[in-house]
Amino acid sequence: MVIVFRDHFDLPTQWNTSDSNHGLQVTGDEKLKVLYIGAGQNDADAASIRTNNSIPTEIGLYYFEVLITDAGESGFIGIGFGVHNAFLWKLPGWEPNTFGYHGDDGKKFRSSSITGHVYGPTFTTGDTIGCGINFFNKTAFYTKNGIWLGIAFDEVTPGDYYPMIGLRTRGECVEANFGERPFIFEIESYAKATFKDVEKNKIRSVRL
Repeated sequence: MVIVFRDHFDLPTQWNTSDSNHGLQVTGDEKLKVLYIGAGQNDADAASIRTNNSIPTEIGLYYFEVLITDAGESGFIGIGFGVHNAFLWKLPGWEPNTFGYHGDDGKKFRSSSITGHVYGPTFTTGDTIGCGINFFNKTAFYTKNGIWLGIAFDEVTPGDYYPMIGLRTRGECVEANFGERPFIFEIESYAKATFKDVEKNKIRSVRL
């Protein structure tokens, strides 16, 4: 979702079936639901997908949500974002210049499949996970069922990022919301507070 100037940019609107690992199947005319159809035996069977468009940094603040319609065998689900040249046979956060929050252990990963850090609660069937990027202060955050979980990543340098999800075990299925319907999280309130802080900082800079 974009807060301002929505009509001026090509925003992510659906999953890109041409930019997906073969272990995933996109279903539905709107191309918002993703089902894992891979072997699901080990980490090498992880599969990710990116959206049709990247996130324009000019919008300042971007947010999307993912409903876990089925956690499958292990709930090994990663939600996040990353650059276009990141490989799609790993979960978001395991590849360089990718960021992810994983449902099986609640850890956050940034460009490493080895070093994960405790971040939030685990998530499973029926949960809705939101992911937001604040380009003003270079941070990224997540929400669970409408509750803000805090900053997950800082020093998120501007880049050509795409929303991403990754699945790894049989039966896992998720459905994205890129702003076509209302979000669970009160993103408008968060946006107003964010833009208010930006304006305050501008005024402070001018006075200095």
